Amino acid sequence: MLLLHGLGTSLITWGQNVDPLVAAGYRVLALDLPGHGDSDKPRTLSYDPISGANLLREFLTLLGVERASVVGNSAGGLVVGQFGITYPEQVDRMVLVAAGGLGREVCWYLRVMSIPVLGELLYQPKIQDALDLSKRIFYQEPPFLNEVLPEMRRVRNMPGTRYAAVQAVRSSINLWGLRKQQYILHRLTELSKPLLAVWGKEDNIIPAIHAEEVRRAIPNSFVRIIPQCGHWPHMEKAQEFNDLLVQFFNGSLDNGHRLSEQ
Repeated sequence: MLLLHGLGTSLITWGQNVDPLVAAGYRVLALDLPGHGDSDKPRTLSYDPISGANLLREFLTLLGVERASVVGNSAGGLVVGQFGITYPEQVDRMVLVAAGGLGREVCWYLRVMSIPVLGELLYQPKIQDALDLSKRIFYQEPPFLNEVLPEMRRVRNMPGTRYAAVQAVRSSINLWGLRKQQYILHRLTELSKPLLAVWGKEDNIIPAIHAEEVRRAIPNSFVRIIPQCGHWPHMEKAQEFNDLLVQFFNGSLDNGHRLSEQ
């Protein structure tokens, strides 16, 4: 099982998931994408989703992993979606967690970040702290948030992170929302792999209406909306999320034809 974080953060966002999934019997991999966390942040690298998908293939190949189930949150969801489309032979199952690429609507913050100069200004540490975006990700802050906030701020403020984050946003988003070339839902309909989409009902970053689009476009998919939950259900509702993944991976999840709430 490969877990992939979202924009401007790191593998720390999976801190509530790795151990429970390992305890359930899975081999779990998580990495910091280039430009994020403690990975390198070269200006010569392209930070678009297709490049990310190619990197995932290289990562799995280097580890000798022929096939994996992939789980991606937000921008990481767009990357694993592109990975599944480009390299379907390496995917067993796919989980999209409040993923990008499934609809045009995204929050104002990401759209403004796509504007030259404004994006660089908006991503400055002082403005980031003033906007308190880390807490806006949640509907209700989890009790352990203060324990991980220092690490989230550290990786967000590392040299090169701002450049990588802004470039990643601009590769997929413009002032009007998701760029047409990054819309992947219609291509996912051709992917004959079990797919689960998970959303927080109160997601303010990428709205939960995209979950309905997944259900409509891919009738055989499993779609779950978790109430009283924001953009990171794997952190905010970790136990429910972990249970949902285990059921999906062991084949015991109930009928996915209906959009349902946990």
